[in-house]
Amino acid sequence: MRGYLVGILVLLKHCICGDDVNFDGDIKDFVVGKSKLFVLTDHRLHQMRLDLSEEKRKDINNATHQNRVNILMPFDDNDTLITCGTFRDGYCEVLDLNDITNSIYYESGISVGPRQNTKSVAFIAGPSTSRYLLVGKKDDEKPPYPVVTLWNTLQSQFSGIFNYIEAGAHPSIQSTASDVEFVDGFQRVSPSESYLFLNAKIDSESKVLVLRMSSSKDKKTEIFKSLQAATIQCCNDKARPVLVASTVIPSVNGVIWAGVFSAQNQTDPENTALALYDISTVRGRVKGFCTAGERPCGSESGRALQPLSVVFKYSSMSSVAAVRKGSWIVMFIGTSDGQLIKLILDEKFTPGCSTVLYKSDDERAVLPRMHFDPIDFKHIYIALRRELRRVSVVQCVKFSSLKDCRAALDPLCGWCVKAQRCSTQDECSNTSWVSIPKNSLQTQLLSFQMEQNSSRKITLHLSLSLESTGNPVFSCSFTTGSVNLCDGSDPTAVFPNCFCSFSDQQLYTGGLTVSAAVTIEDQKITETLTLRNCSSITDNSPNASYTQCVQCISSGCQWSSSSQRCDWTHGPGLQLHIQKPNDACKHLLSQSVYKEPEILSLEPNKVSFHGRNNVLLKGKNLESVTKIRIRGDLDCIPKESPVFDRSSDTLRFHIPPSGTKGTVKVCVVTPDDRCHGNSIITYSSQPSCTGIQPGVSWRRGGRKIHIQGSNMESVESVIVRPSNKVLQTHYSRSSGDIWFHSPHYDGSDLFSLSFEVGNSTVDCMDYLSYKPDPEFSGFTTVQVATDLQVNIQKKADKLNLSMSDVNVTGYQGDRQYQCVLEKIESNAVICKITGQSDVATLDVSLNPYLSWITSTLPQKSSFLRFITFWFIFTFVNLLYVLVCLIYIFLILQAGTLAAVMVRDIGQVRCCSIFSCI
Repeated sequence: MRGYLVGILVLLKHCICGDDVNFDGDIKDFVVGKSKLFVLTDHRLHQMRLDLSEEKRKDINNATHQNRVNILMPFDDNDTLITCGTFRDGYCEVLDLNDITNSIYYESGISVGPRQNTKSVAFIAGPSTSRYLLVGKKDDEKPPYPVVTLWNTLQSQFSGIFNYIEAGAHPSIQSTASDVEFVDGFQRVSPSESYLFLNAKIDSESKVLVLRMSSSKDKKTEIFKSLQAATIQCCNDKARPVLVASTVIPSVNGVIWAGVFSAQNQTDPENTALALYDISTVRGRVKGFCTAGERPCGSESGRALQPLSVVFKYSSMSSVAAVRKGSWIVMFIGTSDGQLIKLILDEKFTPGCSTVLYKSDDERAVLPRMHFDPIDFKHIYIALRRELRRVSVVQCVKFSSLKDCRAALDPLCGWCVKAQRCSTQDECSNTSWVSIPKNSLQTQLLSFQMEQNSSRKITLHLSLSLESTGNPVFSCSFTTGSVNLCDGSDPTAVFPNCFCSFSDQQLYTGGLTVSAAVTIEDQKITETLTLRNCSSITDNSPNASYTQCVQCISSGCQWSSSSQRCDWTHGPGLQLHIQKPNDACKHLLSQSVYKEPEILSLEPNKVSFHGRNNVLLKGKNLESVTKIRIRGDLDCIPKESPVFDRSSDTLRFHIPPSGTKGTVKVCVVTPDDRCHGNSIITYSSQPSCTGIQPGVSWRRGGRKIHIQGSNMESVESVIVRPSNKVLQTHYSRSSGDIWFHSPHYDGSDLFSLSFEVGNSTVDCMDYLSYKPDPEFSGFTTVQVATDLQVNIQKKADKLNLSMSDVNVTGYQGDRQYQCVLEKIESNAVICKITGQSDVATLDVSLNPYLSWITSTLPQKSSFLRFITFWFIFTFVNLLYVLVCLIYIFLILQAGTLAAVMVRDIGQVRCCSIFSCI
């Protein structure tokens, strides 16, 4: 039985897995090697399977010494994992790649990684005959100091493993820069080249640099002598002199590299930019970097690298990775607000629509390094603080038809004809796989145009923006009502083109509505086309040219910009609609006949991704505004919201929810569909509460309840459950909290709270309870110098009253005085009235905005209190003397010496034996 249970535990240990795993410490680094993941936290190194189940773990600290691992590098060719750290004077260890608890080699007293907690880069470099560990780091040494070194990885190399010297020399790349921060690096296989990317401060100027070396040489000295370097600049709109993250893009020609650059302005919605470069052209040197012994160190030569394309801008990109699919590049972008974004680029580096693959509920940043699943590249691993997450990079299964599959514009997805589903190409064998062509970002799915020949015969050309690996069954039909439009003279349809010829007489009677049905195997795509006589399209409206142009292109005709008229297409060949009619003709819009609207402010301008109701827009000339248009960097299609409560200078609208976080641009739309203004709204994470203070209210209600948490400004109201009362909230800019007044309740139950955010609700994981109202029974006063201290008696309770809960006002005649609170105890409230000697009544209020408790208690004057005190004191002393005399008399009468007359400074005390004892 015991063996059976052990077997179950082992099975559970290796089978409990999912899309994410949380560790007991922050993730410092993680790498992929030979179908395994290695995750480094503050205290441990974890060996994981690709499904995120843990196989092994290894402690990196002991009870007496702290250790920081600064190098974690899988050496796949050698089936080992190289780790280096700061334990004692530094060390490096070689671990078994399949069992990290098996240490193959250990050496102490060497400093391979950085001694300080700074960024560094390490990767395996050099030819196959001499593999080195290339390390880029900065240590606090006097310039010129070594920043790049090559360390042996085998005992058979000169001077043995973990040695960087070579035949008496100490080869390295040195720097005189005041600051150096390594960001990334990699080795290219063919030709064998090593690249390093870093931030440097040279002559007080921040720069991004790339270092390139030939790795085909056996000797370290020869590798470093091949050094070439250049400055990388980004971008034309503004300087972004700091590199955040980077990746190399698989390419046949050249070395295409992508970098995330930052302007270091967190409030800028375009603070970071993703730019592409061809780094195979790196030539020359940069100031401050040279090989060991070279003097002077790095004179400037060569040209700075300029971007091939800036493909994406965002407030806070933090990481990037990329794969290639044919002519397409698929980028994966991590952000500092916890999102993973997918972006496709065509062969000209034109970006398509971006999609969000993952969005965290909070603001945890995605770590700079992301890694693909090495088996099929269908998943990517991202780290967010303590969490490691496995995210699918393909979501083909979401699309149930060929039309939807194509609309996704994802080169990784296509329609598998035989399986009748949207899938990746490797999942679709022995059948046609229909996918997007390389120009699909510029074309619609279905494009058409009419051509008129010399015999006045009309030929309708129709083409699908699709391509296929095979020859799927393909056909087209064109009908008007139930009648076939085509005369039967057209050639057979060949994927993806088809034709339909008919007499032009059918167009002279007015517009012709045609139903075009395209069939690919079992998938049918239907489109309604409105055809018109191209030469007769005219319009007499104020914007005649614009209206004519839109009608012309929408009808399959050709608009002539020179003659400003619509005409037939003449000659062979299909001309696709590159732009939508509105976009192609927008330059023809005449000047507006209304005053141009202007946006001055938006309140609020930061919302949750759930959206926001009742947003106030202030501006000028808002009478002509028909709707609000909202577009973000991650939106292909802008969102639109209707307007209500309009005036000339204000209007209100609802901000719709967003599938992404980040900044969006807001403009107001006028009747000619033009958009005016360019205000910013920021979508952030949903609110999250961390506590309620105080967590208890008195039954009458009206207590000010504060809710602490993050992103609380996006809360519109609070719902108290189970009563479902909706309460208005108030946001405090200084503390970042919200507060509300508790409602009246006569019981003692626990209540949960939920936030109304847009049209969604978010639960708060804390509770509000009720206790009986506080009871005040009276008060006394004490003169303290020129002030009057007031002591208010109250019944002990569990309300934990604070200074902000209580307000005390004293009254004397027709005058009132503020009693400043000094202390609240379990059974008393103490306050002080400045410059006053007496009060007749007190008003003790609890939150005067909603409810209060009044205590009106008559008080005696100071002289009367003195007379009363003197009378009581005298009476008690006379009574004591009388009792004492009677006691002595009785004892003497009995003849027993049981009392003692004690004389002390002229005063007589009497006491019994028992009381004296």
